[in-house]
Amino acid sequence: MLNLVKQGITPHQLALTITLGAGFGMVPFLGLTTVLCTFWAIRFRLNVAFTIFIGYVMQPVQLALYVPFVDLGQSIFPVTPIPFSLEKLTTMFQADWVTALQQLWIANLVGILAWLLCFIPFGLAMYFSSRTVLHRLLPVRQVA
Repeated sequence: MLNLVKQGITPHQLALTITLGAGFGMVPFLGLTTVLCTFWAIRFRLNVAFTIFIGYVMQPVQLALYVPFVDLGQSIFPVTPIPFSLEKLTTMFQADWVTALQQLWIANLVGILAWLLCFIPFGLAMYFSSRTVLHRLLPVRQVA
């Protein structure tokens, strides 16, 4: 497995793979991880399978951080906060399900924006620290 991950990839690319997989694995939008990981891995010519794998490993963190990211987004941006209790959400949907869906969509959008604001410093720190470690652990390939 480790040889498959390292096959034809530099420490820089492996660090970027880990950073993007971990970062996109925490996006507070269920189902978006695969699309983001695949697109950016292809765009940067990274190991697509390993990027998606890292993203899926981060799914428990994604679920744990969903509400905090949405709460952070609701506190940063001027939107009507939505309640995160099953009883209050049920009441919202029973009263007017179209408005409830609109409020959830906006809350999810500001949660994604809050994730993006957090991902920038997290991603930079993760990339540079993992690249430093990987340069020490992996041999540098010689270009002919």
